[in-house]
Amino acid sequence: MPSDHLPSFLNRRPGQARFPRELVNKVIKELDDEKGVLKQCSLVAKSWDSEISPRLLRRVLWPPCATKVDICEDTSADATSTPCKYATRSQNSFALCVEILSLSSRLQREVRELVCMPPNEKHGPIDDARGALELKTFVQIVNHLPHLESIDLQLVTLRADAPLPSVETRRTLKKLSASSSSADWLWTLFPFLSSFERVQHLVLTVYKSFPQGWPTDRAPSSKLAVEILECNHRMEQPLATSSLSFYAGLVHNLDLRALLRFVSNDLQPGFTGVISAAPALESLGLHRSDRRLPLEVETIPPRLTSVDVGCTFAVHMGLVILPSADGTWNSIWETLRAAVQFPIRSILVNVAFSFFQLAGVSNEDLYTQYEGALSQITQWQTAVQVLDDFGLLESIIFMVRFNVCQPVLPVRLKSIHVHERQLASMQDTMNKGLPRRYGDILHVKAADLEFEASLG
Repeated sequence: MPSDHLPSFLNRRPGQARFPRELVNKVIKELDDEKGVLKQCSLVAKSWDSEISPRLLRRVLWPPCATKVDICEDTSADATSTPCKYATRSQNSFALCVEILSLSSRLQREVRELVCMPPNEKHGPIDDARGALELKTFVQIVNHLPHLESIDLQLVTLRADAPLPSVETRRTLKKLSASSSSADWLWTLFPFLSSFERVQHLVLTVYKSFPQGWPTDRAPSSKLAVEILECNHRMEQPLATSSLSFYAGLVHNLDLRALLRFVSNDLQPGFTGVISAAPALESLGLHRSDRRLPLEVETIPPRLTSVDVGCTFAVHMGLVILPSADGTWNSIWETLRAAVQFPIRSILVNVAFSFFQLAGVSNEDLYTQYEGALSQITQWQTAVQVLDDFGLLESIIFMVRFNVCQPVLPVRLKSIHVHERQLASMQDTMNKGLPRRYGDILHVKAADLEFEASLG
């Protein structure tokens, strides 16, 4: 049966004979990956058996649907000062969610993930009027879901117009993601978060502006412990002062003593304050996507010995440098000096070049381009000089997709790693030979073979 006919197959009008439960359950099993089709189906709860219902009820997306009346049609100059139809409709929808949950013990028992988003989020620009959710209503929803493990607030602005009710039981969340057009709403979110004991992974995304100032005059009654903290912004260029205030607010409202990993795509002043407040920090990710700094710098937890995610290999307390395809290293050393607050023991130089045989291009021309590309690798020697200030540099790891150049090491290291994808070039690496005075161990990894040899 074509998938576009399934909604009419499952949706029975009043008075029509209901399909046998076994048949409906079989269809639901086949629809396990057809989430788009399931959204169109009005399934009868009595037809769900114990085998099917947990899979269908693990994740609740609210509101489940919306109509055109949800769109704010007020385009006057003072439209932002008054609630629009969209915000009113959204709030009524979340109140309906509370009513449904209060009547269904089955939903209360099964739901593990709650996703709240404004209706018709694809219509219109992002603004604070969209997806308004009273904090009192949100706490009521959470209190009805005792087994909740994950919360995702997608462009939903929390508003506290009434005293904050308490969460009935302090619990641990596996993940909480929150995004909004402005970070000011985080002032409302953090008092709610203090009701939880711990969040393993906290993701905060701001689309328009950081707050101009955090209310840091008094300490929160209890701070939320976080193990992984990820902060993202989607602004063209955030102000340094507002960015500093944002990070100061995180330090003030979160318990960072157990923080293991911190990821941010904003290198404005202030992010080092989070690092200083996290004594157990093992992993730091600084991600920049703009053209002025085309790199990703990331330290790797010492308990990880090797992580292969495409073009990144992780090593003990390593520093990963990913230059852009054209080999530019703009302001990389300034970033290292400002960001790294602890010793670096390993450095990985990751260079990927792709050359194709084009019509009218000779092999000599390709080889010339290849030689020029490999010359970029020599710039890692500058990295060694910079990292010498931090001390304890023990190993250098090369990853070159096309071939391996002859490294010239200014110091003797404990290990040299060479990662290649082609088995033939691995043999070429061994034929070249690495001088023994450059290291104690040579580790070669190819697609089908991996071995380690002593150089001493």
